[in-house]
Amino acid sequence: MIPMNSIIKKTALLIIITLYSLTLHAQSIPETGNVGIRANITGQTSIEVPYMLNESLSIAPFIGLNATKDQTTNFSLGVRPRYYITNENSFATYATGTLGISNTSLNNANTSITDFNIGVGYGAEYFFSDHFSVSGDANLNSRVGDSANNLSTAVRISASLYF
Repeated sequence: MIPMNSIIKKTALLIIITLYSLTLHAQSIPETGNVGIRANITGQTSIEVPYMLNESLSIAPFIGLNATKDQTTNFSLGVRPRYYITNENSFATYATGTLGISNTSLNNANTSITDFNIGVGYGAEYFFSDHFSVSGDANLNSRVGDSANNLSTAVRISASLYF
């Protein structure tokens, strides 16, 4: 029988080696000119195409489509810039924003609502490699247009693949 103390030591050593190897392979922000694709894991349903303008700024045009059978269809289009504030090896923090337009068709009422959306936020991104990262941000958004003007908050978790 293997002593419990030995199992704990081996497990701890395995965890330390794994974390250390992730740090060795982790990279920093993609180079200027890199393009990627970003999918939101939570929050809004949209696909973004981030483009690195320089080492501190990326711009990501996005398109979103969300439909509920026999109720509503929402189409959104816009851009989400990111300004990277810090870059510590594989971890970077950023300020972000949203500027876009959305159209919601109400199928039961046979009408549509068009809104302009603007938002600001703050987040962090972890780069597992030169080509893959996961990020999360908190946002304050405002909607102005055909629907009632409002302020809202949102939290997004995204995965990005860079080419």
